[in-house]
Amino acid sequence: MKKLTLNALLRSINEDSSVNSLIQSSPVCHKIFDPDFKLQFMSKCGVTALKIESIEDYYGHSFPPDFAPKNTRDIFNETMHCAANDETKTIEYSFEIDGNDIWFRTTISPFFDTDDILIYITADSMDITSTKKTEDINKTLLDTTDICLKEIHKNNSPGYTMIFMSPADQNQLGIVNLEKLYGGPYPPVFFPDEAKTALTEGLDRTARTGKTTQVECELFDNDGNSVWYLSTFSVQRKNEVGEVISITGASQNVTERMLNQVALAKSIKEAEKSKEEAELANIAKSEFLARMSHELRTPLNTIIGFSQVMMRSKKDKLTPSQKDDMENVHGAGKHLLQLIDEVLDLARIESGIIDIVREPVNLLNMMDEVLNLTLIWAEQNGIKIVNKIPRQDIFVLADQVRLKQVLLNLISNAIKFNREGGSITISCEETPNIKISIADTGLGIQEDRQDSLFEPFARLHIEETKIEGTGIGLSISKKLVELMHGKISFTSVPDQGTCFSVELPYCEAPLNKDHEVTPSVMTTLDREKTPGLISTILYIEDHPLNISLVEKFLKERDDIKLLSAPQAKLGLELARAHRPDLILMDINLPGMSGLEAIEYLQTYKETKTIPVVAISADAMEEDIERAKRAGFKKYMTKPIDADHFMEIIDECLRS
Repeated sequence: MKKLTLNALLRSINEDSSVNSLIQSSPVCHKIFDPDFKLQFMSKCGVTALKIESIEDYYGHSFPPDFAPKNTRDIFNETMHCAANDETKTIEYSFEIDGNDIWFRTTISPFFDTDDILIYITADSMDITSTKKTEDINKTLLDTTDICLKEIHKNNSPGYTMIFMSPADQNQLGIVNLEKLYGGPYPPVFFPDEAKTALTEGLDRTARTGKTTQVECELFDNDGNSVWYLSTFSVQRKNEVGEVISITGASQNVTERMLNQVALAKSIKEAEKSKEEAELANIAKSEFLARMSHELRTPLNTIIGFSQVMMRSKKDKLTPSQKDDMENVHGAGKHLLQLIDEVLDLARIESGIIDIVREPVNLLNMMDEVLNLTLIWAEQNGIKIVNKIPRQDIFVLADQVRLKQVLLNLISNAIKFNREGGSITISCEETPNIKISIADTGLGIQEDRQDSLFEPFARLHIEETKIEGTGIGLSISKKLVELMHGKISFTSVPDQGTCFSVELPYCEAPLNKDHEVTPSVMTTLDREKTPGLISTILYIEDHPLNISLVEKFLKERDDIKLLSAPQAKLGLELARAHRPDLILMDINLPGMSGLEAIEYLQTYKETKTIPVVAISADAMEEDIERAKRAGFKKYMTKPIDADHFMEIIDECLRS
């Protein structure tokens, strides 16, 4: 009976492909012994770990073999005798392979028939070498630290198994016999349901994305006291196909911090109520700015977008009067957009919610870039620009984006307020800082207006003229320069011209070559079309008018096919089914946001290489940076400019 049952088990393992595949693919080394403690089976992972060339040579013999340390053989044989007496035990032992110690944690269990006759013994081993090394190196730390470290195995089926947990939880929660949890489910069954759900979701996220995840949850000790933990999950190991199989967890007791936060909040409320109200007002202002920007840009996208569509139509479709009307509508929309941008920029600066990153900026490259953007406009207005900045490396310490904004504003004003046939001279000098001067031959500023020049909505002396402007640009420029630790000044003679100067700290050239002077070349992104090649674009957008606008932008492009989806979930399905060449996606979508959707796109093998461009009415800097960090290749803010839109489309399709 004994031999028949053991043979049947071995035959099932060797001949049943599904059983054999399940056992051989497991990270656990399965071993089977007969009642005489002779090895009859060992799964593949153990054979590989011990570098055994032919496992059949070991069948029918005692295990561990002679090359194992004596201590290992003794503890293994002792535990086998315990198993023969119906005792299940878990032991740890090591082998020396190629001069390195490999550690195993093994559970040895007996199996008896109905007559209490021992049939066979199983020994299930897990390689704990990395854990053992960590234990040896950090044993003192593990015994004294308040941080609980864990090793968690991801099962083939849903769920996780706890392989190791340091003593911190045992001490803080009063867990008895911590070792009994090894090999059991994680989170343990006695954790509160909310904590189990939160921890499992955190583990799932790390296993799915490979990214570190933090989870904060509440547990209870043996006395029922609340204990708060901040748990951080990170990938420890992956298998040969890149799937996560092991995760490390570090849980820190943050109960005191939680209590301190409550006490601090109470103290602030009682002692600094006015300050709290100011902070809340700033938060409300920031939220209002974001909402206002989004709500205003959405209808402006329709106004500016469809006016562009009409103006780009064939001439015979509009009468001259209708074309003039469309140009007026488009111009008014662009002017309103400029006003919105500048009002929001000024509000962000005054609220202290704008980030300035000071770094070495190559002034020559910066000025070349700004002039490339303004030269055509200057030529159209008959204005000559003379650039006297030396053709050599000159570096200032500034925020590159904000310095460009300031210089564009000053040069644009110098063009706008100049006279026909006038000129603009750009120069710089060392003071010992770097002083950049922009002098024009324009209208100048009346003396009675000069004191209020940098005040918001001060429009010099041009209220009675047709020169458009918001009166905010100079106020913003002054505040930005001061945030960059610089200063801005001007001199002006009425009817002769004005010279604005920006002074910024000088800095040495950086050690890397990122800022080397390179020729500035204006390029066009006209896509080289390949006859017969059709590119597919998927647009995920819940607003029908926005979809209609993009359809009209692309109407004359025979080389592009447009698909659309009103929500992210449907968009994901279409993306996986059609594998488009480019995906355009709104950020604020019903049910699932664009930020959530791009995470899924990056995990699907069908879509992870498809470029994704955000088209959103969210224009705050933090929104744009968040989207870029999430993986969006480009970010276009509404309202969409048709020419810029097509440049981005062609650039993404070409790449």
